Amino acid sequence: MPKASSTSTSKAASKGANAKTSKALKEKRPPSAYNIFVSEKIKSWKASNPKANAKDAMKAVSVMWASAEENPNRGKPPKSKKAKTPRNISSPPRSSSLPAADDNDVPSSDSVNA
Repeated sequence: MPKASSTSTSKAASKGANAKTSKALKEKRPPSAYNIFVSEKIKSWKASNPKANAKDAMKAVSVMWASAEENPNRGKPPKSKKAKTPRNISSPPRSSSLPAADDNDVPSSDSVNA
């Protein structure tokens, strides 16, 4: 005899339903000055360069944005980027769940036999 199905109101099921409704009610923020500039300029750039791809179009428009009047950061030097430290490829990456072992943490053979 088949088991009768019952409706489950588990915590996970109700939590998922609440998350979906809150995202639907969230109001979109207005587009930034950069978004407006790109949407206007990219159309005209693509019209004058029909064989160029999207990557080239974005590069050209971003160069235009650097000197555009709408740019609030026009004339300011670009922010410096932090230099990345090179990874040591010879050693395997450490797991974040396990603490790093120090030489002091490992008992010596003399203290184990004593």
